[in-house]
Amino acid sequence: MYDLIVKDALLVLTEGTFHTDIAVDKGSVAALLTPGSAAPARRIIDARHHKVLPGLIDAHMHVQAPFQGITGRLSFYQQSLCAAFGGVTTLFDFTNTRRQQSVLQALHERREEMAECAVDYAVHGKFIEASARHCAEIPALIRAGCPTFKLFMTYSREGVMANDATLVRIFTLARQHPILPMVHAESDALVEHFYQHKVAAGQLTWRDFAEHKPKLCESEAFQRAVSLATGLGSPLLIVHTTHGECLDIAARAQRRGFPIYVETCPHYLTRFDDLYQDPANGHLAICSPPLRRPEDAAALWQGIKQRVISVTGSDDCAFSREEKERQLQRDARGNFIQDFRLVVNGVAGMETRLPILLTEGVAAGRITLNQLVAITSTNVARLMGCYPRKGTLLPGSDADMVILDDSERWTLRQQDLHNGCDYSLYEGFQATGRVIATLLRGETIVHRGQFLGNRGQGQYLHRSLDTEIIRHFYPFA
Repeated sequence: MYDLIVKDALLVLTEGTFHTDIAVDKGSVAALLTPGSAAPARRIIDARHHKVLPGLIDAHMHVQAPFQGITGRLSFYQQSLCAAFGGVTTLFDFTNTRRQQSVLQALHERREEMAECAVDYAVHGKFIEASARHCAEIPALIRAGCPTFKLFMTYSREGVMANDATLVRIFTLARQHPILPMVHAESDALVEHFYQHKVAAGQLTWRDFAEHKPKLCESEAFQRAVSLATGLGSPLLIVHTTHGECLDIAARAQRRGFPIYVETCPHYLTRFDDLYQDPANGHLAICSPPLRRPEDAAALWQGIKQRVISVTGSDDCAFSREEKERQLQRDARGNFIQDFRLVVNGVAGMETRLPILLTEGVAAGRITLNQLVAITSTNVARLMGCYPRKGTLLPGSDADMVILDDSERWTLRQQDLHNGCDYSLYEGFQATGRVIATLLRGETIVHRGQFLGNRGQGQYLHRSLDTEIIRHFYPFA
């Protein structure tokens, strides 16, 4: 007898869509059965008229990460609630590595902090520097199931920038060890140049924030990172990519077989820099890199279709309105005195990633539902070293599922989200497609808007990378 059968499901995988009964035993998919086979089970979920997807994986978010003097109030448990309601069954965060700190120590600290998650979780190591001591930790990090490392090419003022020498050392080690470096590609030198120019001119509006981080800042760093990685024989993932010039750089390397992978985020696909024109609310959209223009988003959608972009993440870095406005001043009429230097960077996005991609991607005809599964789950699992345990629903995989009504229309409201913020870039968004239920290893943790899971229900995900993917470019579906 099976523990669970999800019967009459339209199972949507990267490879295709299948009418099947999904049998679950001991938290894993036990079999895909002919519909109506009447196999015995302790629990039955009727999925008739609904699609069933592998649980989403969000490999890019930030919780309790000090930035610009502010640490967001969201706990890992709260973030995991956002995940569950958004169909995300596995989330990743980064170590809060401080200068001269052991990355291995930072990993252990982060694992302890994330143990309260209600969904499964994993950790990326953040490298600020690459001294002999830090580099010597890489084999131990791999053994601890943490083979992916983040490097920031900017934020010198915040003290977290990895300079080119650090990139070179990590990329060189990636030729020797099964690791995947990930970079935030913005040129610190260019950002600082434009920043000083804006400050000297007194140009500090929300719009000036975007202008001090133009596309050139991103494309220069993107090209530099790709050149270093290809020259040194390292794989590379460039996160939160925002425009087509970067995709052109990546595509050239991919065509030559170099393992260069690209991520983008829903807010760069669907929200634009006109938001910075709003004096009352434009600061709420401040994030790095900044929002771009509709034509840049169109290039990103095309990049997904052409498989230059392999994965999406939310880059969720949620701050409340109070946190965003804490350091701002108002004039005599109560209006903000605009000063982008005083606004913490970051936007929420984990809980909204699926409905946004369903609406603007699938319902709008830009991508198929199978492609959505690829860029939100399967490709992420493959790239991050947790496939086929995660990212699919084949026999042997964890029974992480999203039961979806892909035709339901509803209005997205911040008051219905679970991140504790009091605003959303998607307030009033007319969505098509809604999560009916989320299952973690066969247990229902969300059903029709009710949370049924438990704090601490998540498990740490121990990962190891597929050498086929990190040695040569893998053309994901």
